[in-house]
Amino acid sequence: MVWATARLAKPFTAAASSSTAASSSAAARIPRAAFASASMSSTASSSSNYTIRAVAAFSRAMLRYGCRNVTVRGLDRFLTHLHSSERLSSNRGLLTYCNHISVLDEPTIWGTLPASTFRNPDTVRWTLGASDIMFTKPLLSKFFRNGQCIETHRGGGIHQTAIDDAIAKLDQAKWVHLFPEGYVNVSTSSKLRRFKWGIARMLMEAKTLPTIVPIWITGFDRMMPEPREKPKWLPRFGNDVTIDFGEPITDSIQPVVRAIQQTNNVAPQHLLPERLRFTAAETPADSPTSPSDRSIPQQVATEWNTSSLISTLNQAGGETASVNLALARSQLAALLRYHLGQVGVQQRRADGASDPEQDAILVHTESLRSAATHAKNNVLCDGERKNVGV
Repeated sequence: MVWATARLAKPFTAAASSSTAASSSAAARIPRAAFASASMSSTASSSSNYTIRAVAAFSRAMLRYGCRNVTVRGLDRFLTHLHSSERLSSNRGLLTYCNHISVLDEPTIWGTLPASTFRNPDTVRWTLGASDIMFTKPLLSKFFRNGQCIETHRGGGIHQTAIDDAIAKLDQAKWVHLFPEGYVNVSTSSKLRRFKWGIARMLMEAKTLPTIVPIWITGFDRMMPEPREKPKWLPRFGNDVTIDFGEPITDSIQPVVRAIQQTNNVAPQHLLPERLRFTAAETPADSPTSPSDRSIPQQVATEWNTSSLISTLNQAGGETASVNLALARSQLAALLRYHLGQVGVQQRRADGASDPEQDAILVHTESLRSAATHAKNNVLCDGERKNVGV
């Protein structure tokens, strides 16, 4: 469905009602220490609720007043899975993941959800947030933690506490959302960056495989292009945005995850889409762009089993079992990337693109600047690490 801005649902209000049901006589029966603990918990919970509702109000207002048109597809189906009693009773988590094209993707995309979603923290997503951006000061840290963001250290690897916490949330039937590219794609192409392996570890180690929903968005790069003139914090209004909630891919992912769990090795080729299959004698195809072409990050289009990956792991002295498990994570991450890319193709087809298989163009120009400026702004080729940035 397409929502003209004037027809968007009324923005969620940040006002929250408070309950005063506890009586003084009941409080008197609670030991002082327990009462203090309960009060602190209640205060923290209230603080979190207010933060969530305030952010929801901002997100809904951004879509209603800041955009010309908002196209949303698959929302009703997604809400069915979010509120599914069967999913909740079986302690099955919900994992959504999305392409990342601006610093406003999160939380603005959730402005499409009904206001009632934000009244219960259990129906609000948990997400991983970069420590070097969102947790740099005590006040910011408190704000983002109240907004159900888990501090993540870039470069900290897939065994850091943030990934452990995310797995625990999934095991509690919570909703976890990820941007598995790791950074905002500031190139001129919507082609997905290679996925970080944390998302693969979550699926491999969750007690019950969560419901997995890929989400594809467009237009948000126009709201916050990189670079942009001052004031940099101010979104560019009046653009069209699209948010496509894809169909759950759990049934396609489950056989691969099960095979990996049983063997601690890569899944058989017949379980993969044809574009991800390979033979032992094959080497990955060359990147569709040369490293000198800064308009598109250097990356592998679909392949996951690269000779460079194997070489790196072997040089690090990894045992065969460790190498196999690393390849399995890479395989699963590539499979998730493939399915998200297919949602992008479906979105372009629905929008009438002449060649939906062709990646869309982003308005970012950061990657087109001089090499010196390019490096200065920490915009690196895909697969390379940067210290700070979007």
